[in-house]
Amino acid sequence: MKLEKLKQTRRRGRWFDGIFGRNPVLCCGLALPFAVMVTTSLRSSVSISILLACSLIPTVLLASLVGRFLPRWFSPVVYTLFSMVVVVACVPLILPISPEVADSLGVYVPILSVNTILLTLCARYERPADRPVMALVDAAAYSIGFALAMCLIAFFRELLGAGSLWGVPVPLPFRAEGVQIAFAGFIAVALLSAFVRFLRRAVLVFSYRRHNPKPE
Repeated sequence: MKLEKLKQTRRRGRWFDGIFGRNPVLCCGLALPFAVMVTTSLRSSVSISILLACSLIPTVLLASLVGRFLPRWFSPVVYTLFSMVVVVACVPLILPISPEVADSLGVYVPILSVNTILLTLCARYERPADRPVMALVDAAAYSIGFALAMCLIAFFRELLGAGSLWGVPVPLPFRAEGVQIAFAGFIAVALLSAFVRFLRRAVLVFSYRRHNPKPE
């Protein structure tokens, strides 16, 4: 069997692991409060994704550089405070999307500083053996994966629930306003997660069979 080619395929996919293979929301179940509550609006989803990327990337890089010198019990405090400062400093970046978007996000802006994606990656890369380059790669990939999941869920919830996209009315023959409630958010995340896991397994099976054909 040509398992070496399959291993090479997996190593290449490692650079995009957080986007597709291990999407933080749809495959790992991280940052679910944002996926459930914020995705009623595409604008809010894009805004929170921008803030997460702005805080996640520098904080994970910080963990990879200084995490080995910090006590285990104290390092999460440092990462949280640093992330909080970055989030507050980057709030003006989302104001051009909508002047009231920061107010509409409410408590979910400060919660970004303690989200599970950030804490998971910081814990992963504060070990001495890990490299800052891979920390940056994973932080960027997980940021893109988070934004992709948020925007996909928000697209359907805003379109079906509010009859609009990006605040612009879209004529539809029907409207399901129930998809705007929190419970529907859980259902949307679960359905999309199941679909993504199915695609992931299908790709793995296709790759395995491609590199290991049945003998004639």
